[in-house]
Amino acid sequence: MKLFSLVAIAMAAAAAIIVTQHASAQWANVPNPSLKRTATGEVDLAGRAPMKRGKPDLSGIWLPDREPVPARMVTVEGNIPFPHFFFNFMADVKEGDGQMRPETAAALQRKMALGGAGEPAAHCLPTGMPVLATGILPFKIVQAESEILILYEENTVFRQIFLDGRKPVEDAEPRWLGYSSGKWEGNELVVETIGFNDRGFLDAIGHSHSDKLRLTERIRRKDAGHLETQVTVDDPTAYTKPIVYTIQSTLRPDEDLLEYFCADNEKDVQHFQ
Repeated sequence: MKLFSLVAIAMAAAAAIIVTQHASAQWANVPNPSLKRTATGEVDLAGRAPMKRGKPDLSGIWLPDREPVPARMVTVEGNIPFPHFFFNFMADVKEGDGQMRPETAAALQRKMALGGAGEPAAHCLPTGMPVLATGILPFKIVQAESEILILYEENTVFRQIFLDGRKPVEDAEPRWLGYSSGKWEGNELVVETIGFNDRGFLDAIGHSHSDKLRLTERIRRKDAGHLETQVTVDDPTAYTKPIVYTIQSTLRPDEDLLEYFCADNEKDVQHFQ
């Protein structure tokens, strides 16, 4: 897939400032008793995943794995690494496979010409899915019997994944993060999300979606310290076929989230007027 250049990414700029706060602890260290530790007291990330009521316990603070910024991709942060699919959710799609529909490609070019000014996060609007799951700030999974909560440090937003079989009502009000229901298939949590508005981006460079977007996430805790999420983006209005990619995340043991609000000391919008 062809890479794009983007000079300023407001969402990345705001997040990069916050991520540095995790260098110093904000809470007294309370070790998680469900995680095995080595002789030196460190969590054994390769150990067996903890279980809860017969299912893998997905609970914990997770951070998407990061890598160097792709060639020709310019950011205001310089060489700070980002998760692989943050900039371009189609990064691993081969040329000619899973192409955008003409109107979607045209919309992307218009957004890129704005240099980040059109991105929702540049105006303190929600980041949206699935790019929210590929950011450089951590997220927290809280697992209960009938639902799973995902709390994102970015803009202090949350998702509810209901496990009790409920579905959104007919003609539900479209939302930035949609409506999520899940079920277990063996040791894998399968989450279906629908009911999105059409204002969100699928990634930082501005791939758009329609209100017909359907996201499928297959979440698997491979071991104590590693979470794998296979994402399927299915939006026949905007793309010719479903696009599948996999996000790898690593546990941040003995940490917790901080509050983060985009509008707190926000300085981006004045440059876009």
